[in-house]
Amino acid sequence: MKTSTTELLNLQELSRLVSAVPPVAGHGPFLAALEDRYPSTPFRIIQERDGRTWAAGIIDKAGRRVTEDLGKWVDEELKINSGNAKAVWEKYKNAGFKRTERVGGVLYLTAPFGADPDAFYQLEVQTGTEMTTQGLFDASTAYPPEDRWELISGHYLEYADSEREILAPARYEVTALTNVRRFLRELVELDRVYRSSRLPELEKKVVRVQELVLGEDGYQSAFDIPLLELMPGLSDRLPAGYRLFQDWRESTAGQGGHKFCNHWWLEMGGWTEANGCKRLSFIPQWAEADGGLDLPEISPSWEASPYGVMESLVQFDRLVGYPFAWYFYMLHGNRVTASAGGVVANAVKDGVIRLPACDEAVLLRWRQDQYGF
Repeated sequence: MKTSTTELLNLQELSRLVSAVPPVAGHGPFLAALEDRYPSTPFRIIQERDGRTWAAGIIDKAGRRVTEDLGKWVDEELKINSGNAKAVWEKYKNAGFKRTERVGGVLYLTAPFGADPDAFYQLEVQTGTEMTTQGLFDASTAYPPEDRWELISGHYLEYADSEREILAPARYEVTALTNVRRFLRELVELDRVYRSSRLPELEKKVVRVQELVLGEDGYQSAFDIPLLELMPGLSDRLPAGYRLFQDWRESTAGQGGHKFCNHWWLEMGGWTEANGCKRLSFIPQWAEADGGLDLPEISPSWEASPYGVMESLVQFDRLVGYPFAWYFYMLHGNRVTASAGGVVANAVKDGVIRLPACDEAVLLRWRQDQYGF
């Protein structure tokens, strides 16, 4: 009997492994190399997106490399020329510079390392060919560039496919490796710190209430209510990212052994608030194999018959391939709207419709405190 072990993944080793494999359609050798090196970490491609460009650089008309980082080069030239974009254009308008880029797509791969829905790795890999994509600093333009953005990509005409020069063959490049469990824990902790930082400000906020009593002895008065009294539990509210995995674990999707990372991947991001607090977030994205935009859109009115809505949602689950799938698509918001969840939740609360007990608990919790992405 084969036992599962947790493998330590090293980003540098992964990058070397991946870059050594020539890209081909279907990515068979790439997946085989991952499986051979990490047999206990079953990576699978869950999404592939085309139409990406990255690593913009410059070559001159003789094909010599000017820079591998167009943005950094432009910043340096602007600094030399006192921030004057037109002066940079004047300096190089007859140099015959060409913009180079990697052109291709990105693969999203996931691999579970435990039973919990957040226990998985997400690997992002770009694959693309380096080529020339447009001329830079066109001397014939009637409107010279006015700022940094126009120096980098402004109004220069892009080359047609037949005009592009191939500079380097396609290759795989690892751009991110994320332990999603670790990412989620950091997201929750950063959210807690941010909410704590806002508490003193929120404690000062009040809502002015106007009270008007009509009649012979009527009167009008006004009084203030602290904002936090009107929003109990605000400071304790769990972030949407945490609730998503909690809902999966407690619903029939998770209880039935379905892996979150076989059906969804995360589009992650981060930023810093004005007060210096770091924040993380993500948007769940469905797996390519689950149908995505080919699935029907379910968008009933809030007064729709719960029986008709439920019939559509059951059929939706059959198409996707796992129970309670419609709920998670509703949280995403593209295929199933919140009104569908609201109609069913109200019917469950009124005893009109019955769901598995675990799904009812998840749905009613959402009804009490709605969230989405």
